[in-house]
Amino acid sequence: MLRTVILALSLLNAPLFAQIPFEKAKLEILCQAIKFNHIQQNKAEIANKIDCSTLLTLEKTTPNSSRASKNIISAYKNKNYAHLSSDEEKIKQFKKDVWKELRSLAPRISKSADFQAKWKIGLDSLSASLDKTLGITTTDEGVQRNDSKSDTNTGEIQETIIPAENQKLPPPEASSNTGLWIITILSILIAFVSMGYAYLIAKTTSHRLKEMENMFKERYQHLDTRMDKMLTREEFKKLTNTH
Repeated sequence: MLRTVILALSLLNAPLFAQIPFEKAKLEILCQAIKFNHIQQNKAEIANKIDCSTLLTLEKTTPNSSRASKNIISAYKNKNYAHLSSDEEKIKQFKKDVWKELRSLAPRISKSADFQAKWKIGLDSLSASLDKTLGITTTDEGVQRNDSKSDTNTGEIQETIIPAENQKLPPPEASSNTGLWIITILSILIAFVSMGYAYLIAKTTSHRLKEMENMFKERYQHLDTRMDKMLTREEFKKLTNTH
C-alpha cells in the first residue's frame, strides 16, 4: 500500500514532457515567439490575427512584411534534432535556440536601452510561462540562457529585421514643443497682419481726409473770388448812374 502511494506521488510530480510531444511543443514555442516579437514592437493587432492552429497556419497568417518573424519560422519549423534521444531534450534545445534568436533581435531592432530592457523583461516572463506549460524544470533555465553554439541557421535572419514602429514617432515632449512653436509663430504672423491692415486703413483714411481738405480749400477760394467780384449797393448805383 505504501509503495502504491509513493508511486502515485512520484507520477504526479513527474515532468509533463511525456504528455507533450515535441511537434506540439515546437508549435507552441514558435507561436509565442512570433507573437512576442510583434507585441514588443507595438503591433498587437498583428499578433492577435496570427493563427497558431498548425505550423502551416502560423506561417501563412504571419504578414510578409514581418520578415524577421517569417525567417524564424522558416529556419525552425523543420527542426527535428534527430541526434537527441527524447522529446524532453529536443524541447529544451529547441526553446533554447529560438530564445537565442529572440534575444539577438532586440539590439538590432532598436539601440534604445529602455527598449532592450523592456524586451529582456518580457522575454524572461514569457520564458517562465512556457516552462510551466511545457514542464521544463527551473534547473534547466541556466542551460536555456546559455549562448553556446547550436544547430541553427541564423545568417539569413540577422539580415532581415522589422524596425520598431515606435521608433518612427517623435517623443511626446518634442511633439508638444513643436505644437507650442507653431502656435507662437502663427500668433506673431496674425499680429503682424493685423498691424499692417490697421496701418493701411489709417494711411488710406489720412489720404482721403487730405483730399477732402484740399477740395474744401479750393471751393472756398472760388467762393471768396466770387464774393470779391460782387458790387455793393452804392457801387451798383454809381455804375448805373441812378440818382
